[in-house]
This record gives sequence, C-alpha cells and structure tokens, in this order.
Amino acid sequence: MKKYFLVAMMLLLGWTCEGQTTESQLSVRIPTIQQEASSIWRTIHDIAFFEQQNYTINLPDAPLIHQLIAKSKAGTFGNEDFSPIYQLLEDGAYQKEDYMSAYEKVVARQNLLLDAIQQLDSMRSCCLDWDFYMPPKYEVVLTLYGSGGSYDPESGIITLFMTKEGAFKRYLDPASTLVHEMVHIGLEKTIVEKYQLPHQEKERLVDLFVSLMFGDVLPQYKVQDFGTLALDSLIKDQEALLNLGTTMEVYVKQKK
Repeated sequence: MKKYFLVAMMLLLGWTCEGQTTESQLSVRIPTIQQEASSIWRTIHDIAFFEQQNYTINLPDAPLIHQLIAKSKAGTFGNEDFSPIYQLLEDGAYQKEDYMSAYEKVVARQNLLLDAIQQLDSMRSCCLDWDFYMPPKYEVVLTLYGSGGSYDPESGIITLFMTKEGAFKRYLDPASTLVHEMVHIGLEKTIVEKYQLPHQEKERLVDLFVSLMFGDVLPQYKVQDFGTLALDSLIKDQEALLNLGTTMEVYVKQKK
C-alpha cells in the first residue's frame, strides 16, 4: 500500500503534480580512463575517512597504489599524483570489456529507476514542506574502484561500484544502491547541510526514506545497522517524509 499513499495525499490536499519522467532524465555510462583515474584519486585522497568508517574499498593491486596510500596517510598526497594513476590505467589496467556485465544489469533496471524518478518528482512537485532537489539528469557511471555508491549533488552523477564479474556491493540488484544515491542528492542541501547531520545520521535518514518510499519495489533494500535510532521514532511512515522539514526541526530540538 506504500506506493499509493502519496497519490491519496495529493488528492486529499487538492494538489496536482506536473512532474514527468523521460529516458532523457537517466543515463548509464561505462567510465573513461579519466573518470576511473579520478575515482582512484578521490578514494586514496579520502582513505582516512573510509578507514574511520570501516568501509571496504577497492583499488588496483599495484605497487604505485600502495605508495600513494602511504602518501595520503602522511598528508603529502596531492594533485600531482593524478598523472601516474592515469598512466597505470592507460598501460593496461583499464579494459572496457570489464564493465559490460554490470552495464547490462543496470540498463535492465532502467524502467524501475525511471519510475522511481517519477515518484520522487511527483512528491517534490506537490506534497512537501521542504525542498527535495532533483538534477535535470541523473548520470550513472560505473566504476571498479572506491567504496560503493557515491554521488555528486551538484551534477547529479552517481558512481556505482561493480566487479568485473558484474556484481555490486550489498545488493544483487543495482537499483537499490542507485535509488539510495538519488535520495542522497535530494536531501543533501536542504536537509543534511541545513541541519548539519553527521555521516551516520545522514545514512540512517536516507535508509529510512528509501525503505518507506520504495520498499515495495526494492524488497532487497535493508536499513544499515548503524546510525542513530532516534530518527526511527520520528520517521515511521511516508507522512513524516512529506513533512520532513517539520520532522527535522523536532529532531534537532531533541538532540540539544
């Protein structure tokens, strides 16, 4: 019944929705060497954060990478280290065919992802007491490197970790991670930054949002076993999501 809640609320409140979803709002791409080099560089740059959060990361198993990790931990890693990473990939570590299996699996979920975008757009158009940001287009870029899913709230680019065998972290279905990252983008400015939520609270909020909004179409989706449980007591249903601005004001006051 979850997916009908928003429609019922729209009719009850007399709102109409103008959001429309087309395939132009979503693209899936195999990364270029430049993009993969950037993914590796960012992962090494943020290695201390990933270790602090106990994230598993994937990087090329090469002496150069081990040296750069040591530089990052010593605080001497910088822009000048991008060029040797790029060269490592250009010399053979990058093979386009390594991405094909995962690419086909993501494309196969395109209709579900477009439906999720449409639902988010409809919700944004008429039912919120806060602003959910949606970029003009979501761009999914595959990667063999990093910690898992990541997002750029400005560009709408979602980076999705995969393996050469076409597997994904945490889920068999890549749509679970991709919808998770779409919600991250929507919440980043108006909720996460506004209320200065730390990392684990941010993740808990996104998990609750996805579980409540899309649990019926993403049955694999699981709320991660970290983060504050205090959010759970306030965000129990979709109505709390519609009024998330008010909900977060209550939450912030409770934290003080």
